[in-house]
Amino acid sequence: MITLEESYRRCMELTRSHYENFPVASVLLPAKTRPAISVIYAFARCADDFGDEEPDTVRSLELLAGWRELLYRSREAPVDHFVFRALHDVIVRFDIPVQWLDSLIMAFERDRTIVRHPTFNDLMTYSRLSANPVGRLLLWIHGYRDEERLRMSDGICTALQLANFWQDIGVDREKGRIYVPLSELKAAGLDETTLYAPNDGRHEELKRRLRSYTLGLFDSGRALPSCLSGRLSLEIALVLAGGIRILDMGTRPGRSLTARPVLGRANWITEGFRVITGLWRFPRHDEADPLFQEGVRVFGAAERQGSREIASSMIRS
Repeated sequence: MITLEESYRRCMELTRSHYENFPVASVLLPAKTRPAISVIYAFARCADDFGDEEPDTVRSLELLAGWRELLYRSREAPVDHFVFRALHDVIVRFDIPVQWLDSLIMAFERDRTIVRHPTFNDLMTYSRLSANPVGRLLLWIHGYRDEERLRMSDGICTALQLANFWQDIGVDREKGRIYVPLSELKAAGLDETTLYAPNDGRHEELKRRLRSYTLGLFDSGRALPSCLSGRLSLEIALVLAGGIRILDMGTRPGRSLTARPVLGRANWITEGFRVITGLWRFPRHDEADPLFQEGVRVFGAAERQGSREIASSMIRS
């Protein structure tokens, strides 16, 4: 059987070798938790490849079913596979809820069978499987297990998922997928064909609607960094700032929806500087906008005493 040390080493190597919009197991996280986060990422990355890279849907679903079988075997005992040998150790040491990992597999299975989403509510069903478990696992491994912090994490993670969808409209077209809710296309005067037409006023209206709803989701979780301590607080604040930057780039007036913006190293350095120095601010928005309010309400972000004061300071030790 592969050694535990080799298993962790390969998971960390896999994490470093893949480009992502957002930092994964970055140096901002405490050194003692970085290996565990890398294992979670390796598990999700491989499952994502089975769901996304395999051209045959039947074979893709078979691979994902096999991945699920290995997941539940690893809950009970070590498995001779570089991901699952280390994952068993992570599950045992941190008492990981395995159903969150299974939710990720379910999301990748849905990607092969559901390629249109009628409304934002339908898209939320998908995001609860694909995005929210990642943030919950990150908090869980760092010892934060209360429902309020997990709720705020759900808001941020779902917003990140949507920001990536709006960024990848052109990429997803090649895969036959449209994540923009069909109800939003209709509200902007577009359809599945004209979505990809040259930019005009209808596309600008669509971008406005997508940004408002997604920003409401970000707003529902923006107090989270101030509810965490140390390096994890900084990591989440940077992810929040970077996510909103991606959202702004993807919905920028005049931008073609099929042109993919990328958050590069210089962008991360800029956002990091603004977060660390306290210069970062949540973007201006119209709180009366019904779509913004709808996004805020998704995870029940009711006003709480002092929540705005907490959110005004992104980082506190």
